[in-house]
Amino acid sequence: MIELLNDVPQATTFLKRYEETSQFLINNLRDRGPVVTDDPYSGNFKVIKDNNRIVAVFYLARCGNIYAQAESAQFTALILEACKSEPFPIKGFIGAWTILSPIFEKFCSENPHFKPSYNSKEILYRLPLASNDSRFKQHTQVRLLGESDFDAWLPLRNVYVEELHLTGDSNIEQLKSRFERSTKNQTWWGFFDDEELISIAGLNSKSEEIGQVGGVFTPMEKRMRGYSKATMLHLLKDCRDLHGHTKSILFTGETDIPAQKLYESIGYERIGNFALILS
Repeated sequence: MIELLNDVPQATTFLKRYEETSQFLINNLRDRGPVVTDDPYSGNFKVIKDNNRIVAVFYLARCGNIYAQAESAQFTALILEACKSEPFPIKGFIGAWTILSPIFEKFCSENPHFKPSYNSKEILYRLPLASNDSRFKQHTQVRLLGESDFDAWLPLRNVYVEELHLTGDSNIEQLKSRFERSTKNQTWWGFFDDEELISIAGLNSKSEEIGQVGGVFTPMEKRMRGYSKATMLHLLKDCRDLHGHTKSILFTGETDIPAQKLYESIGYERIGNFALILS
């Protein structure tokens, strides 16, 4: 039985059972609420219940992404049909691979001309942030970014989006607004060479105990010099000591061997796969 989500605590409790693949759902529900607004990442959250017990939570965001979590893939058809009833076109699929991949495959079987610009079975990583772990340390050339860093951050962000063939958001004012909100939440870090920003890393989702890392990027000509690793180690120390996180998670492409080596050298362990399918 599909219902509009009307019990946020109950839905959140369900999602936390799968917290490592539900961060976007948990935090979008907390920050944007269960009904659609003008925010591109808002939507009408829905649940599937079995004997009054939640077995799936999902929604189609205004921007077109399906976010979903479920006990099993048997709810694929129900989730897709409910999302198709929303007034926004379906453009992307984000979440646990075992849940979102079948939804994507069914959607493609019904829409054979749909061609995502980015279709990745990401490797999902986890790293405990132990209080006595001395690997996490601040670097004198790394700091949290502020609102005034937007003009330096934007070119790096644009090259990152182009390199991954992501569609991105071309509206500068919306980008600036989101960047300013992120800096107020202390979720962007940068490595500076004198006054030049040369490496960035951030949190694309943040809960009370978990930080989900994203946007880790150093331009091609400056790679293999340790900038991303220094930025990451500084970020992780701040996640633990500033934000109070006990765990860090992230995902990266199966073919991105340099990124995998970086994260594994820091101590991240592979725990599964994550669907990141965008158009």
